[in-house]
Order: sequence, then structure tokens, then C-alpha cells
Amino acid sequence: MLRQEKDDSMTGPAPREAEAAPAEEAGQESIPEGQPPAAAEKGAAEPLAGEALDEAGEARAPAAPTAAEGESAAGDGGAAPESQPDVASLEDRIAALEARERELSDQYVRLLAEFDNYRRRTRQEMETLRATAAERLLADVLPVIDSLDHALAAAGGDAAGPLGQGVKLIRQQLLDVLARHGLAPIEAVGQPFDPNLMEAVAEAEPGDGAPPGYVVEEYRRGYRLHDKVLRPSLVKVAAAR
Repeated sequence: MLRQEKDDSMTGPAPREAEAAPAEEAGQESIPEGQPPAAAEKGAAEPLAGEALDEAGEARAPAAPTAAEGESAAGDGGAAPESQPDVASLEDRIAALEARERELSDQYVRLLAEFDNYRRRTRQEMETLRATAAERLLADVLPVIDSLDHALAAAGGDAAGPLGQGVKLIRQQLLDVLARHGLAPIEAVGQPFDPNLMEAVAEAEPGDGAPPGYVVEEYRRGYRLHDKVLRPSLVKVAAAR
């Protein structure tokens, strides 16, 4: 009896390697050495990637996409369709542009008319200035012509001689030059009195051979520069009866 118990104690429990072998044969995974059992259980309980947890914490398959989401994803690579343009806003924009175009057109027409008036006015002013540019010079030359007239009047009979004829030629030559610049004498004797062209300094008695209101005698000849009176004539006018 004692010998049999001693043999049983010597043949005691099998080594660890012997116990692990049946477990591996049964298809169970061995726990890595150094890893606590709780970590191994936690790793086994975690859901796979892409799975969602239900209320009980168990893994469940992802929900299938709806029909609307499928159509949105299928159309144009998943991009949302562009919004349609607002027709009312486009019509308002067109109306505003047309109003602006009419305003600019009216401004252009007014500006063109103003420029045309300015050009016409400037041209008239230039012509007037060019016509009257020598006004002061001609006004200073008129006394010279008066002196030649007085010299011929004082010569009397000698005015028909060579000297008198020479003075007449010089006077006429001077008048021709001034006429090319617009100077013209005012004919007064025998004409009705015109206060715009003449200045009455004396009055003739009725019956002097001139109708009433007509010029009888001229004391100083007047001149016009184009349409402007450069100097009025000094005359004697027959009085009315």
C-alpha cells in the first residue's frame, strides 16, 4: 500500500506544456505571455471597423443608404445640382441697364448740342475779333485822311495842278488800302438824316434847297468798319417847315 501511494505522488500532475497541447488541438487561442486576461477579453469584445454599436453595446451592420441618398451619390459624382437663376432678379437687372443706357444717350445728345453751340459761338466771336482787330488802328488813321481832305479844300484852284493831283492820288490809294480791311465812308449829303450813322451839329433854314430832314452839309465825314459805325458823320440838317 505505501509503495503504491509513493508511485502516485511521483507521477503527479502533467507539465504545463502537456496541458497546453490539448487546448491548442481544440482550436483555442493561447493567451500571449505577459498579457493579462482582461486585455484579451476586451480585444475580443471590440467591434470590427465600420460596424456600429446598438443600444446593448453589440456590433451591428451599417444601415443601408436610402433611395434619395443613392440618387444623389449616383448623379454627377455626388455633387449637388446648381440652383436655377432667379428670373425676376434678371429682369430687374435688364430694366436697370436699359434705364442707364437711355440716361447716357440723353447726356450724349445734350453734350453734343452744347458743344455744337459752343463751336458756333466761338467761330462767330473769332470772325468778329478778326474783323475788328484793326479797329483802333483805323480809328487813328482817320484824322490823317481828314487832313488830306482839308489840304485839298484849302488848295482851291491849285488842287487841279500837279501837286493837288498828287495829293488826291495819295488820298485815294490810302482809302483803297483801308477799304480792303473793311473801312467804307458814310455818304451823308443829300441823304435823309439817320441818327445811327450821323450826328446833327447844325440846322439849315427852310428853303435852302433841301427837303426837311435831309442833310444839307457835311462837316466831317463818317466811316464804317464792316457793319459797325467807326465814326459818325457831323452834318447840317434841313429844318422842317
